[in-house]
Amino acid sequence: MRSGSRKSPTSATILIAACGLNCRLCRAYIRERNSCPGCRVTRIPKPETRIRCEIKTCARRKRKSQQFCGSCSQLPCSPMQRLDKRYRVKYNVSPIANVKRIKVVGIRRFVAEEKDRWQCRNCGEVLCMHNPQCVRCGKPYHEG
Repeated sequence: MRSGSRKSPTSATILIAACGLNCRLCRAYIRERNSCPGCRVTRIPKPETRIRCEIKTCARRKRKSQQFCGSCSQLPCSPMQRLDKRYRVKYNVSPIANVKRIKVVGIRRFVAEEKDRWQCRNCGEVLCMHNPQCVRCGKPYHEG
């Protein structure tokens, strides 16, 4: 797996998806083969999941030139509610809480908080939200 920790802090802001998920922590971004560039990165060809994503292609957000869903008057919309439920149950991550946090503290501070939250305390590697342990050293991690 490629190390997300080698990315520069400036480029990390573009790796926060419109839904508030941190692409840097996604197994599709981390993997070596056929890795995803991130939801907001403009690279062609785009993975099918990015083309079909209701949140990424949301017309309301685009009409208002909003990068994130946190300022939307429709939050939480049905697609965000479904995504939030799935990620809270499976990975203990709330996209809705993330976009609300971005609205309060701004994208740069949110990225700094994410970097600290998702760094392995044992080896320093960026953790993957989809795995219960560090991809480098194998140490399990727990929220808290």
